[in-house]
Amino acid sequence: MKILLLFFIPLSGFANTSLTVIKTPDNSSDTSDVLYVIGSKEKVFYSPGSAAFVESDELKKQNNTDIGRILNKIPGVYIQEEDGLGLRPNIGLRGAHPHRSKKVTLLEDGILIGPAPYSASAAYYFPTPTLAHNVEVFKGPSSVKYGPNSIGGAVNLITRPIAKKEENEIDLSYGIIQKGKLSSSNTIDSVGFRLELHRLQSDGFKTISKGGETGIEKNDGLLKLEYDLGKIFGGMDQKISLKTAYNTEKSFETYLGSSLDDFNRNPNERYAASKDDLMKWNHAQFQVGHQIRLNDKISANTTIYHNRLNRKWTRFDGLADRRDLRLILADNSDLDLVRLLNGDRDTSNSDENILIVGNDRQYVSEGIQTLFKHSSSPNDYIGNDLSFGLRYHHDFVKRNHSEITSEMKNGLLNYFPESFKTTNLTHDDTRALSAFVENELSYKQTIFSIGTRVEYVKNKSSSLFSPQVINENDETIIVPGIGINHSFSDQFVGLLGINRGVTLVGPGQSNDAKEEASINYEAGFRYLSTSTTSSAEFIGFYSDYSNIKGTCSFSSGCAGDKIDREFNGGEAEILGVEAQMAHQFENVLIPAFDLPISVNYTRTVSRFTSDNISSNEEWGIGQIKKGDPLPYIPQDQWTFKAGVEYKKLNSDLTFSWKGKMADQSVNIGRKIIPSYGVIDWSMQYKYDKDGSLYTKVDNLMDKSYLTSLRPYGARGGKPRMLTVGFNQRF
Repeated sequence: MKILLLFFIPLSGFANTSLTVIKTPDNSSDTSDVLYVIGSKEKVFYSPGSAAFVESDELKKQNNTDIGRILNKIPGVYIQEEDGLGLRPNIGLRGAHPHRSKKVTLLEDGILIGPAPYSASAAYYFPTPTLAHNVEVFKGPSSVKYGPNSIGGAVNLITRPIAKKEENEIDLSYGIIQKGKLSSSNTIDSVGFRLELHRLQSDGFKTISKGGETGIEKNDGLLKLEYDLGKIFGGMDQKISLKTAYNTEKSFETYLGSSLDDFNRNPNERYAASKDDLMKWNHAQFQVGHQIRLNDKISANTTIYHNRLNRKWTRFDGLADRRDLRLILADNSDLDLVRLLNGDRDTSNSDENILIVGNDRQYVSEGIQTLFKHSSSPNDYIGNDLSFGLRYHHDFVKRNHSEITSEMKNGLLNYFPESFKTTNLTHDDTRALSAFVENELSYKQTIFSIGTRVEYVKNKSSSLFSPQVINENDETIIVPGIGINHSFSDQFVGLLGINRGVTLVGPGQSNDAKEEASINYEAGFRYLSTSTTSSAEFIGFYSDYSNIKGTCSFSSGCAGDKIDREFNGGEAEILGVEAQMAHQFENVLIPAFDLPISVNYTRTVSRFTSDNISSNEEWGIGQIKKGDPLPYIPQDQWTFKAGVEYKKLNSDLTFSWKGKMADQSVNIGRKIIPSYGVIDWSMQYKYDKDGSLYTKVDNLMDKSYLTSLRPYGARGGKPRMLTVGFNQRF
């Protein structure tokens, strides 16, 4: 903390004595502002906390179907790839463990979108990136008002707004992943609508030696309706809105990786033991909103929301004797076992029988939230924005897990029907009432923001084997934060912030389980040239954990009664810097020939600061010592992007590099995920103002790289993928 303060204090010497009040760009006249956390790149510049805003033009140029490829370009964001296709991204912010995005608040249009963010924070669902109009990421004090888990921050995906005039669009692409999108939107008199249909499909890039499917199918349907009540209520700015969506996925995905030797030989080959693995889910969303602007100072937005996810995942879950496949495969220590998993030999005894689980789950997330805003500017020196939010939320998860035993025979799984049994019938339920207040005061060159979120959370866990409450808890948390943005000139600002971070105790935990809590500090500066062709940002951060928490899950290598159990890790610290710079060289050599370049860099040091005995597979089993690293957090990562823009043509080359990571904290048995770099390329040609042709290649050099050793063996990222397509508006 002292280092960060020493860095920030000298900046105050550059203070400008001009008396003009600094105000953030105002879009308060647009009642749809409730969808946004930040709202624009201009607001990012004046924000008292660290934030990032990805504009729609950038999303169109990149044409990504993987949210990881989008977020990788933002400093302070960590993506742990899982399937190479971006189906279930693992997102971490500022050193918070990325696994299943458990420590990040996920939003769509400002509404919680995780399947059950309080009862089961592991996010097995994330909106399809092709739905995005903008993407926002925020950290530090600006994350205070969004819960439940504010340790790292939040990611907010914004869907496309309803158009004011007729707008139709078709987008088709072909490659290893095929994409189709149809969209239509218009506003006629007082009624507006948007209808979108999306489809992603692929035969997959992996192969199973004994035959089997590895592809995906995803479908998304979205309908928005809006009715302007202004004519009915005397011209008052007032709307009601409806949003409904239905999404499905069918993916032949597995948790089974391979031995390191097999991975190095062929990273895209899967073992025969995973040939029956299949994930299927459907997701339904329904929202009703009301937005009103009482006058030029006061507005209110209310949303009632309901999300439902039904999921069934049939997949490989180890051998009957429960040997540690992760370590065996990582050490290449049992070639005979590999032959069994690959179907090259038959099962020889009952200990070698293969366990297949059926993890059926039903999630519901619903509630009502209201946001009030009051803006005032009594004179040229002072501006004040007061926000107050209230949310009642209810979510639950019902688990119906089963297990069946099979043998490997002639390269096929031969099931024993009499071995079928139900292993888990639980119902976790949470109700939460949260309120936040935030006041942003602008005085001369300084924006001062102070906010607090208060939550009362009550949860319970029930067993459906014999209807009874296993555990019932309630807790009240207070999450304050302060942020300062000071303008030293029109192009240069400094920022300083402090906030509390919390990850709640989930349902069904023992009395020993404690909330995860940290005090987070940040300080830095931003630069933006008058012409906006150059920008820079440098932010130092430090998170002091009084208790860091880990949650056991199938995907981290846990099994049996440890599943979904939370573990206290004691004291820890995460510190580092986030830096980014961008410049557009204009009219290079010839007119209209521009060369935009950008680079971002994140340095992260994450470690335990106290000794502890771990029984959590996520950290490793055994002694954690002071200074041991937190798993799956790279110490260094950076992205360099260079582009060419000439009239109707633009092209980008992006190089992303991620440093080495520890697979676990405990030293005994710790494996290292090597560093790697990947190059992506994209090009777009606009043949007219409404149409474009595009092509892109992910992993241009076809680099093989290891992303994880969990839960069962080595798994890698995507290989080279070529995509060609076109987009036409009419």
